[in-house]
Amino acid sequence: MYAKIVRIAPVAVLVTAGLLMAGPAATAAPQQDVTAVSVQQHRPAGKHGPYSSEKSCHSAGKKGQSQGHWRHYSCKYEQHKWWLYTS
Repeated sequence: MYAKIVRIAPVAVLVTAGLLMAGPAATAAPQQDVTAVSVQQHRPAGKHGPYSSEKSCHSAGKKGQSQGHWRHYSCKYEQHKWWLYTS
């Protein structure tokens, strides 16, 4: 019986060590690429809309600017509708 314990003991030590080392790595949260997340948050510069009024166009422009979607915006009245241009 002592011979079986001597054979099993090293295996038990290796299994226990493996579980202890893999535990924190398995439960750790995956790292995210910060640049990939920030790129997805930004909307492309261009033409957005149409908006029913100049006020709603400017409101959307200010909101997008404050959220960092674009740096500059302007509202233009074209073909009986208001359009938001961003850059």
